[in-house]
Amino acid sequence: MTDLSFATATELTALMRRRALSPTELMHHTLGRIDAADAALNSVVALDAERALAEASAMERRLARGEEAGPLAGLPILVKDLEDAEGFPTSRGTRAYRDSPRATHDSTHVARLRAAGALVIGKTNLPPIGAGVHTANDAFGVTRNPWDPERSPGGSSGGSAAAVAAGLVALATAGDGGGSTRIPAALCGVVGLKPSRGRIPQGPSPMPCWPQHACPTGMARTVRDTALHLDVTAGHHPSDPNSLPSPPGSYRAALDDPLPPLRVGVLRTLGVSAPHPAMLRSLERSADVLRDQGHDVRDDESELPGSDTFPAPFQLRQQVLAYNRLLGVLDDFETRRGDFEPWFADVLAAGGTLTSREFAAYWDHRARLDRWTAGLFERYDLLLMPTVPTTAWPATGPDVAAAVRERTLPIAYTSVFNDTGHPAISVPTGLGPDGLPCAVQLAAPHHRDELALGAAQSLEAAHGTLRPPAFAACR
Repeated sequence: MTDLSFATATELTALMRRRALSPTELMHHTLGRIDAADAALNSVVALDAERALAEASAMERRLARGEEAGPLAGLPILVKDLEDAEGFPTSRGTRAYRDSPRATHDSTHVARLRAAGALVIGKTNLPPIGAGVHTANDAFGVTRNPWDPERSPGGSSGGSAAAVAAGLVALATAGDGGGSTRIPAALCGVVGLKPSRGRIPQGPSPMPCWPQHACPTGMARTVRDTALHLDVTAGHHPSDPNSLPSPPGSYRAALDDPLPPLRVGVLRTLGVSAPHPAMLRSLERSADVLRDQGHDVRDDESELPGSDTFPAPFQLRQQVLAYNRLLGVLDDFETRRGDFEPWFADVLAAGGTLTSREFAAYWDHRARLDRWTAGLFERYDLLLMPTVPTTAWPATGPDVAAAVRERTLPIAYTSVFNDTGHPAISVPTGLGPDGLPCAVQLAAPHHRDELALGAAQSLEAAHGTLRPPAFAACR
């Protein structure tokens, strides 16, 4: 018997293609699973069960007629509530937009998933406009980690990570502007890829320069499902002039090819982080796996540009992102400031104080990061490091002052690859002594998403996949 809650997207779609499982059966299971399990998580903020069942029934009829309905035909998915999905409001994770009208169109990302046969059943929680490494807002409340309800699933794609980790769905959408996919993936024990900049088109954005920081992504439990998501979403779209051409082949098919011998650089601190012992042990185990597979694995003590002024470069980056978020809501902010969460309104207002000198300094820092990573990828084919310095923090959020003082800033290892545009993936490596997931991050050269995926799959094969005990037992 297949455990439908923790079957992969690849397995579920194969079952439906060969008529061993119907889309309606899967949809009834999925809706029941959400009803039974999400009360403990609060990951799903909008759900349309009636429409979901109607679409599943229509898909079932298509498959019965022998129609080609796409590689995701009949698969229920959830969408992060920062992007549009036709028929659902887009709350953007803030009470200011909780009562938004239903979207009349899909984002380019969601449209491609629907075209591949996926059935969008609801939306997942996030912090206000993605501004946080924990998932909480005044519109929908706090989302909790399936491994420990007192802990956070991370952010900003925390709702998607919690839903996938707990077996509510096999696939959800996410987004990554500084680690917003990789951090929740690491904290929840699932896989999170930030693809190459432009790999998945996002179309016009109300936030200037946002495509230079963030990208749409997927959240899945396995590397193969992550590659499947990328196969159906990658490729140029006219709405995004910076999107990349379609890749020459299938990312999922490439996983069946053996990896060539690789030069792997192991970076422990980047000069800005002091990872906890559990994370370092996880890193060493992963380095040993790659070494045993015949790769040339070497330690590297390279430090990020600006590490001597920590945490100033990270603080400046956050202010630039706040400025972009402010411009995205500017028409509403002056008249509706009180509708936003007070702390988030302060973040937006602080973004408005950004000076031209600070903005120029940020882009100068990004140029230094580009040169730094270029040097690393002359020496190595792949970089290996922790995804985050610690396991999951409290559900109400990390102590930021302590994180700065103790050098455990959550975005220490992730945001650099948003700035440089390299593909980077978080893959789980087991549990720490506290019973919470640990993870490592792999970063590959520009446009080598298949290399990051292939190496991640080799680590996944060695470390295995994870299921939160309370939710693995829940039916």
